Amino acid sequence: MGNDVVVKLDSNRDLKGFMECVNKLRGSAKAVQGDTIVDARSTLGIASMMVNGTFQLIMAPDNDKELFSKWRVG
Repeated sequence: MGNDVVVKLDSNRDLKGFMECVNKLRGSAKAVQGDTIVDARSTLGIASMMVNGTFQLIMAPDNDKELFSKWRVG
């Protein structure tokens, strides 16, 4: 089973910090918003999801989702 967290980014500073954390992940990570799925390492993909609200980050099970607690929703 995967490891996931729902996040919301509100500013370019959030985006920068989020991308720094994504780059620390081991294995693949995907961002999902509705029917859209992008590689979480794609800054452009994450930025496009950011403007539409929350999205789900799905990462390999051996990653710590607490890395993303700053942006977690709910």
